[in-house]
Amino acid sequence: MGLLINGVGNPLAIDRDAIRFTWMSPDTTRGERQTDYQILVASTPELLDAGTADYWDSGQVDSDQSASVEYVGKTLPPAARFWWKVRIWNQTGKFSPYSEAAYFDTGLNQNEWTAQYIWDGTTNQNNFAYFRKTFMVTNQPSLAKVYVTAHNDYLLYCNGQLLGRGPARCNPYLYGQYNSYDVTGLLKPGTNVFAAIGHWSGNWRNAVGINAEPAVLLQARLDYPDGSSVTIGSDASWKVLAHTAYIETNPTYFGSGSNNRAAIQFDSRQGPTGWQTADFDDSGWDSATVVDRSHYHLFAQMAPLEHEQAELKPVSITFTNGAWLVDFGRCMDGWPKLTMHGNHSGDKVRVAYFQMTNGRKPAGWDEYTCHGGGETWDADFGRHTSFQVVKVTGYAGKLRASDIRGMWAYCDADVAGKFHCSSDLLNSIYEMCERSARQNIQQGVISVDADREQSPWLGDAWNIGNVLLYNDRDTMMIDKVVRDFAGEQFPDGYIPAVSPGHRFADADPGRRIPEWAMYWPMLLWQQYLFSGDLTLLREMSPRLTLFLQWLKPFKDPATGLVNPITKWRISDYVGGNLPNGGYNVATSCQYFENLLIGSRIFAVLGQTNESDDYLRQAEEVKEGINANLYNGNYYLARTDRKEMFPLASAWALRFGLEPAGTQSKILAAIEKPGKPDIGGYGGDAFYSGLFNAGGGAFAVNDLNRYRPMLEENKSNWEGFHPGQDVEVNHAWTAYPAYIFLKYICGIQPTSGGFATFDVRPETGGLTFAEGTIPTVKGLITTHWKKGGSGRFSLSIKVPANTRASIYIPKLTNRNITLTESGKVLWPAQTEINDPGVLTVSDEGSSIKCLVGAGTYNFSETL
Repeated sequence: MGLLINGVGNPLAIDRDAIRFTWMSPDTTRGERQTDYQILVASTPELLDAGTADYWDSGQVDSDQSASVEYVGKTLPPAARFWWKVRIWNQTGKFSPYSEAAYFDTGLNQNEWTAQYIWDGTTNQNNFAYFRKTFMVTNQPSLAKVYVTAHNDYLLYCNGQLLGRGPARCNPYLYGQYNSYDVTGLLKPGTNVFAAIGHWSGNWRNAVGINAEPAVLLQARLDYPDGSSVTIGSDASWKVLAHTAYIETNPTYFGSGSNNRAAIQFDSRQGPTGWQTADFDDSGWDSATVVDRSHYHLFAQMAPLEHEQAELKPVSITFTNGAWLVDFGRCMDGWPKLTMHGNHSGDKVRVAYFQMTNGRKPAGWDEYTCHGGGETWDADFGRHTSFQVVKVTGYAGKLRASDIRGMWAYCDADVAGKFHCSSDLLNSIYEMCERSARQNIQQGVISVDADREQSPWLGDAWNIGNVLLYNDRDTMMIDKVVRDFAGEQFPDGYIPAVSPGHRFADADPGRRIPEWAMYWPMLLWQQYLFSGDLTLLREMSPRLTLFLQWLKPFKDPATGLVNPITKWRISDYVGGNLPNGGYNVATSCQYFENLLIGSRIFAVLGQTNESDDYLRQAEEVKEGINANLYNGNYYLARTDRKEMFPLASAWALRFGLEPAGTQSKILAAIEKPGKPDIGGYGGDAFYSGLFNAGGGAFAVNDLNRYRPMLEENKSNWEGFHPGQDVEVNHAWTAYPAYIFLKYICGIQPTSGGFATFDVRPETGGLTFAEGTIPTVKGLITTHWKKGGSGRFSLSIKVPANTRASIYIPKLTNRNITLTESGKVLWPAQTEINDPGVLTVSDEGSSIKCLVGAGTYNFSETL
């Protein structure tokens, strides 16, 4: 039944301030909907099986809510496991069996950590340290959990087995993250050990991360069947090795001039063998240094963890000028895994990275000093670099394909989204964009590219975040983005452009980027539409109010347009010719959308006065845009610029701001110049505007601009001009992987958790398209096809406990007949005799069918 707690299935640690339950109905019968539910929560599976809910029995609740239902039971203790199940009633009063049991583990509040932060006594940049703690286990625990964090990174082992790497990149002063692992099955009678590598960068700048101060923190709890428990925590009794096999002196930095990634230099002769195992002798190691990090604030990480996802084989290996060139066929994120057979002790093997062939787009290097003989170097330390080609020097003998792999690494992604259509080009674009967005999710953040920018920028987070929402079952990456930026909100209400990272506005308020900041309300609302998390809206509504108050003084009361006075204004970026700054259409359109979102959020929260006020303000901005920036044929980019910029009109079409009956005229103006000049950022607004207004045919043709990416390194670039100095593994141009599903397949949520959604396909330029998106209610699948003589068919699967408004496009002005599974729906019938179909109406360019759950097959003929 898709059981989730706080957006995650069987989470190993959750914060207890707001616990939310989500489930899917298993019944896909037509029209099936939930009318009531009952949740049971118990401390053991045995009690749950017996129907004894010793922590919470919700009773039968009259509600169709199945996403983010809040826990209101007894207070839950920390570091404990609980079991739950749910049953539902349908519209006929029939109740389902209880679901299979699921569990969730509570985490640790700030005052419940008894462990101490530790480090190695040094503060070198690019600092590595090894930590160990042995402990005795006499009886097999019934549950053993470990909670761990570090600043900046850790790799954690239990009895020699790698548990994971983390935490999610964060600002530990505001929204620090910790991870949890279940080690019950790894413990054995006798001596056991926790071992960890800690890493501190210490040199981040230009919006990469928070340097803060180095530390590792670990707390484990072993629960025994007799009810007793043992806690193990990091403290001065832990052993530390400060001078490890990682070379810390004179670090070398890379990253397109930003110096944000240091080369890994690893001397295998210096590394103690087997130090992660219990029987290693650490008597010669020093005691760890306890450090004060009481100003760090920790929360359970709900964003997915980083893992090696696949081993990519080389597509070619060549030897030239004393070096091996290994090509993996496409640009990837991760690290190499290299096996040496004939090198001697002290030999240095260097791996240099290139994001494109022929030595283009270098991305740094790493170096390994051999101990001699057979040895394998897995250059894993969490988030690393991006490469298509590696250049290997110093390798003895012939490098065979079996000796090298590209370890493709990114945060776990349960990808269920699919798209396929009649255009091979669009299919390839979708596959590249979905893959690029996924692989740039590193260490629990939307990092855009592995070379230069390693923290989320809000504009990038919108472009990439929507790809994740439309394609992945897990929405918690976007939840983290929303919370990260909210935590760094300025006292005056401004939301920073990048987080966690250097806050440009600290030193110079003029460096604020209002256009980026205005993506925060958009992401907040989008996260709610996909997750149904009303708790998030309640928590964030005061911050939304404060942000909109910050924007309000920049509005001209005479025109309704907005002009935030800052030095850095971005209406388009990396290419494109759309003017920035001033009273411009892009910023005012975003402001309109922000106010409209404010109205929607406060309506959901039942705050009618606030909702009405924001709606009134939004309408004023809309009127101002149309009065001052629309000239009757197209939208002006700025009030002081009269020439035609296609992207300017697309911004208005994106949010449906155009006066009634003007879409075709505006589209004609956009299409007249031919191929428009747009930047990488502007493409999201451009294609959204075209598809939203029925300009699909032009958009499909214009998407040819993605061909160079596909032909070069099969990864998204920062811009569309090959000659530009842009990053070439930079996923913010990955938006087609959501736009195709949203507009071509037409799937758009209209209320929280997909309780209601629209299906409004844009068919221009294509003959068929099909897609699938995952939701908290279940999979939505659509398939449409255009045939001869005006025929059109659409099939759709609507999950249980949802309602869909399906807009069947009229492909001709002639009279049509619409049937569903052979039953006539249009011309309008006096009575709808089709189970699941609730209403049918004429919407001008389409026929709207409101349906409940089920599978439907619509056919339109002359």
